[in-house]
Amino acid sequence: MIIDFHAHPVFSEMPIHPGLDKLSLAYYQRQALKLSLTDFIQELDRAGVHKTVLLTVCWKNQPARPRNEATAELLKQYPNRFIGFASFDPNAGEQAVEDVEYAVKELGFKGVKTIAQNVELPYNDPRFYSVYQKIQELGVPILFHTGPSFLGTRTKFWNPMTIDDVALDFPEMKIVLAHMGMQDYMQAHSLLVRHPNVYTDLSFWPLHPAYSRLIPWSLFEETVPLKIFYGSDFPVGQSPTEAVEAVNRLPVGEKFKQRLLGENAAALLSL
Repeated sequence: MIIDFHAHPVFSEMPIHPGLDKLSLAYYQRQALKLSLTDFIQELDRAGVHKTVLLTVCWKNQPARPRNEATAELLKQYPNRFIGFASFDPNAGEQAVEDVEYAVKELGFKGVKTIAQNVELPYNDPRFYSVYQKIQELGVPILFHTGPSFLGTRTKFWNPMTIDDVALDFPEMKIVLAHMGMQDYMQAHSLLVRHPNVYTDLSFWPLHPAYSRLIPWSLFEETVPLKIFYGSDFPVGQSPTEAVEAVNRLPVGEKFKQRLLGENAAALLSL
């Protein structure tokens, strides 16, 4: 089973945030991929991807519930293909806790996603902690954006050591580092080695043809082979097919590739 652990529910039928195009142009020298939902399903079929995690994103002072409900409608259309991760704004206080609980218990989401730069808070800020407590109680994973984010946002809010605090303070909460820390990939490796509850995905930067060669893949294969997942970061990064092909080109063993493409994610998500 191949599982794309990192895609966004942004299709040509809906407005695309201008920051997505700018980010894709900056790194991939092309605009964000614009596929209809039907075309995206066909692309998943071509790539051999069986299930895709759709990550909802919100910003500071933006109500999260309508965005989560919009993603939930896609889950209803393709319940066997999509897995939903909800979003929240920690600046909203108790409302953020309620949004996460509603998304998991009522909308059927299997995880949560947050981007520090979007909500303008570091991940170890106390305003996050009541939400983390609820996520740990619900037993679902949380995916943290790591590395630079949208152009115009402040990378200072993402600092690897903020995740160190969170992993120590919530040892039963399953933590996934999106993008393997991007340029901070060795800091991400340190977190993976030190914390049993920390995992990572390979979306966007690690599979980028220009940057992939910088990563010591044999080190990750030998030390944390069960803690890494494939992801495309559609529509910003690669298509699912491009990302699968990038994984298959990595200088690692076939068993590790199988783990990256689906076995590890299936274990985390209990599929």
